Amino acid sequence: MNQAAQYAVPILLVAFILYRRIRRTVGFQLLRPRRLQIRIGIFSVIGIILIAAGFVHPIVFAADAAGLALGGLLAWFAIRHSIVERRIDGLYYRTHVVIESLVIALFIGRIAYRFLFAMQGAQTAANAAGGPDTLEQYGRDPWTAAIFFILIAYYAGYYLYVLRAAPKRAA
Repeated sequence: MNQAAQYAVPILLVAFILYRRIRRTVGFQLLRPRRLQIRIGIFSVIGIILIAAGFVHPIVFAADAAGLALGGLLAWFAIRHSIVERRIDGLYYRTHVVIESLVIALFIGRIAYRFLFAMQGAQTAANAAGGPDTLEQYGRDPWTAAIFFILIAYYAGYYLYVLRAAPKRAA
């Protein structure tokens, strides 16, 4: 019972974040340049931190590069399938639902995998003298590195496009 309660808050928090993300994904979104600039900045900082964390393990650099390439490809497809509309209350944009669903599925799948891995290793970590550092853990897992960089490249690339080209397309 205690272990279930320990995981309840993180599960509910992740579920809430996913609900908000999926709700914003479906349909048109109001263009808010400041919000997109902040997100691009956050993704850039996270990317720099993750590259620095992977410095110890060279195989992670290959995963980072693969993730950046795949994320860039997804962003390119999303840009090609974007729809921009000017409405009374502002400029709205939307990408292809399948592309955004694929990105969300990658994110959910990786969270589920890490959660199951954490649950299985919880007893082992509790018996250890000290738990592994989160960034160190990232440095050992090339799949996590690749998926993070897919998300970083996709969102940063797509948001840059929306900021620069969407107002011109709607004009």
